[in-house]
Amino acid sequence: MSLKRSLLVSSTSLMSSKKHQKTLSGLATARGLAEGPVFLYRSTGDLLIPEFVVELEDVPKEVARLRRAIVEVKRDLEGLISVLKQRTGREDVRIFECHLQLVEDEFLQEETIKAISNQKLNAEAAVRRTVSQIRAHFDRMNDSYFRERVLDLEDVERRLQKALAGFTNRAPIELKTPAIIVANDLTPSETVQLPRELVLGFATNTGSTTSHVALLARSLGIPAVCGLKDITAQVQPGQIVLLDGTAGSVTINPTDETRAAFRALQAEHEDLLRLASAKDSVGCLKSGEKIQLYANIQKGVALKDLQGSGAKGVGLYRSEYLWLDREREPTEEEQFEAYKEVAELGKALDPSGSVTIRVLDIGGDKLVKGISSTETNPFLGNRSIRYLLTNRNVFRTQLRAILRASDYGRVKIMYPMVSCLEEAREAACVLTEVKRHLLEEGIPFDNQIEVGAMIEVPSAALLAEALAKEFDFFSVGTNDLVQYAMAADRGNEAVAYLYQPLNPAIIKLMQMTLAGAQKEGIPVSVCGESAADPVAGILWVALGVTMLSMSGAYIPVIAKILSQLTKADLDDYAQVPARLPLASTAQDVYLACHEWMVAHVREFEGVYL
Repeated sequence: MSLKRSLLVSSTSLMSSKKHQKTLSGLATARGLAEGPVFLYRSTGDLLIPEFVVELEDVPKEVARLRRAIVEVKRDLEGLISVLKQRTGREDVRIFECHLQLVEDEFLQEETIKAISNQKLNAEAAVRRTVSQIRAHFDRMNDSYFRERVLDLEDVERRLQKALAGFTNRAPIELKTPAIIVANDLTPSETVQLPRELVLGFATNTGSTTSHVALLARSLGIPAVCGLKDITAQVQPGQIVLLDGTAGSVTINPTDETRAAFRALQAEHEDLLRLASAKDSVGCLKSGEKIQLYANIQKGVALKDLQGSGAKGVGLYRSEYLWLDREREPTEEEQFEAYKEVAELGKALDPSGSVTIRVLDIGGDKLVKGISSTETNPFLGNRSIRYLLTNRNVFRTQLRAILRASDYGRVKIMYPMVSCLEEAREAACVLTEVKRHLLEEGIPFDNQIEVGAMIEVPSAALLAEALAKEFDFFSVGTNDLVQYAMAADRGNEAVAYLYQPLNPAIIKLMQMTLAGAQKEGIPVSVCGESAADPVAGILWVALGVTMLSMSGAYIPVIAKILSQLTKADLDDYAQVPARLPLASTAQDVYLACHEWMVAHVREFEGVYL
């Protein structure tokens, strides 16, 4: 029986024609506000399905892609059926014959082509739209035969989507006009390939404030909201939405009044950033002392994106993003050009500032084709500095490129996930070897380049005094430090409540790190996302951190708060956790610190949170 004859499509079977304003609440992930059309990505298993509106002249191309995909799937199914028929007694022949009938069904093909032609949808989105419509009808039928066909339909869609993925030379996400990206989630490699100038914001079903799409959004100054549960099911491609990354909300079908109020809020937000970013005063306390405020970036962040922030330099350059957007390891020359570019960017921001390049930090949830291996527990596996020390050629190549770039600006090297003295000393030996070769070749570089360690494993904090003898500076990566100290995957929503930067245990690890560094006279910075939290970031400064590195968009906010406080105020703020009872929880500490801020910073709740 054909799909067309089996389905009685009513005018009310799809979405109601009446559109009402609705606001979804999620996690405030990256500050800022954005208004724009939806570019939708839905997932089918491990496939991400792009959904967007195509230009009129591209409609024939999309129809052609669909027809080619149908031919490809039919050919594959016919071949599979032929093989199975040669094996007598194979019941699954019938299953694939049913799949073939679905692919050949005129209704499915006609409705999909209509979606492309009439609604200007890309082929993937049109397939998804038609299959969803058919599935909804199957689900409502009392006939068990049709309810059981849902799985067959899903398999056919998956085959079509895979075929379509093979008939395009597009990047994973192609934008032609500015849009807000809506997806279940995005990997670092998918996110890094986005055209920054066309991405207005991110809204995802899942994710956390420390997921990599969150870190990238903040680094690029793109508003984002994560943890929206089912936003991909509630919006359509091209639909206008309002995204508030500061409040953690997305408004669908906004009224004219709501849009006008939102635009007024955008203007206020921009005024705050302008007022807070007078470069000479950025980081100055009311009493005159200065705290260094630096930016976290990766390749793709331009000078113009940072100049207005007041950043003195780059406190964290995520070099791993040179690997994430390609099929192979970047060459020494490719790396050198990228590091030279960021060295010159740092000099342009402030001649007295610096750029800290973190060496390749892969593993965990940052996987690279051709490099990352499958491990039972990648977060506790061969990642970051461990990977580099077991792959010395990769390490040497990167160190050569960084050292060569150090001739073009003040560059520092930073090793991620150092957990013991052996790693520190082995890395030092490799660096010494690379320096010697460069000297022999007559290649200029900064022979006194500073080298630091990221403190993001509890063992490193416990060994801070010993490690401080091996390094020129420390940088605390609070995201991973919290993850490893609390034994809670920072990307797992089920344990997201354990992401507690102000847990008493984390504060103790921070104090141990600061004490060890101070004994050896080396500075400590914080480059984790808690640096941008007005409550936590200022506490780290009060405890003795001399530099905060964060996404550029957050620097004006932190600078504005610092300008209202004196050194005496910070000394008092440092004592807030200590004045609490011994049995205080992370929530107790945060609330006490928040109350102190409200009492000492004008309009703290209304402007800065």
